[in-house]
Amino acid sequence: MNNHDAGQLQQYYSDFNVSERILLSGHSHQAWPDVAKQGVLDCYNDAALHIDDKWGLALAKADKVRDFYRRLMGEANGQIALGSSTHELILRFISDLDYFTAASSSSSTTHSNSSSAITSKKQPKRPLKIVTTDGEFHSLRRQLQRLQELNCTIEVVPVFPSDTLAQRVIEKIDADTDAVMLSAVFFNTSEIFYDVGLVAKAAKSLNVPCLVDAYHALNVVPFNLAAWQLESAFIVAGGYKYCQAGEGNCMMRIPAGYQGHPIITGWYAEFDVLDQVPGKVGYGQGQSAFAGSTYDPTSHYRACAVFEFFEQQQLTDLVLRDINQAQIGRLWQGIEAIGADKVGLALPQHELSANGGFLSLTTPHAANWVQLLANNNVLCDSRGNQLRLGAAPYVTNTQIDHALNIIEDSCSTVGQG
Repeated sequence: MNNHDAGQLQQYYSDFNVSERILLSGHSHQAWPDVAKQGVLDCYNDAALHIDDKWGLALAKADKVRDFYRRLMGEANGQIALGSSTHELILRFISDLDYFTAASSSSSTTHSNSSSAITSKKQPKRPLKIVTTDGEFHSLRRQLQRLQELNCTIEVVPVFPSDTLAQRVIEKIDADTDAVMLSAVFFNTSEIFYDVGLVAKAAKSLNVPCLVDAYHALNVVPFNLAAWQLESAFIVAGGYKYCQAGEGNCMMRIPAGYQGHPIITGWYAEFDVLDQVPGKVGYGQGQSAFAGSTYDPTSHYRACAVFEFFEQQQLTDLVLRDINQAQIGRLWQGIEAIGADKVGLALPQHELSANGGFLSLTTPHAANWVQLLANNNVLCDSRGNQLRLGAAPYVTNTQIDHALNIIEDSCSTVGQG
């Protein structure tokens, strides 16, 4: 396909019935192309045929998944650990912080990154300190809140006003900071945090690890690490949303040259150090140090089938960005045409060019809107007072316009009129 017409693309998503349902839920869970089913069957058939010898084939699929993420980030030899969820990977990251590993090391263990080597010292007599924002996804937000209940210092910086966010986060980073954890695109508002690289560079200057959640960026917002100034950062993301790969396809990019020793560690991390000294917990290099353990490879088979489909259809991240911006722009302009005041849905304060993969509309009736739209065969979601309308390459302009008509006709029904 050269013009990537959504109506023509829908034929490849027949199992998800995208032509009969208006799926404005693309920021949460995009439909899978039909080829995903063959990926699932291939995994089953390989297991049935090869029994335990299937793992060579499965690990090859895992490498293809890594290669897809590497291409999106513009890092051909990037170190990428895989996991079933970003939460799983975040836990490995936190468990590798020098705050913890220094206390558990009685030897000269060092953590190194591309610019320095940090020798482990005795655990500081202070609470763990992590700097974050109030715009993080639940997996990170909840975990950090729980740590805060255990008297860890969790500095939560308000996202708004976003034009000063980078500087306000940087001001919270000091010699006692153990990590900075924040997003490239905020999951409530869909605003792109283009200055996140400035935060990562400031953290690096103090030898503070920085983790960036790019789940709402990868494959819908171009995410070249050099362009974003994120070469020194850890990156987590996954395939459930804009990659159409479904569950179990999450990743964590490890900065080049970094050698980790996470406390939460799976036995796969021993693959490269099987000749280690007996009784010693050894770690492979780079991504291997953050490896997990035995997993269900079905997710990677499915992802590989989907990623091959993207390549066949020439659906690159740049193409997908153009498609998404046109769709979000159509929704945005549609709300403007109806009258944001009339419909009671406040548009974002940022520009369309700074918007991620979905349109976030502010309303005290967000949950009511979700239910009303669902009753009219339009799927979307809400977070607090944010009604979130996501798009996808298989959603047609006709479907978007139909959803806008429903919104216009229904404004009094949910109490805005």
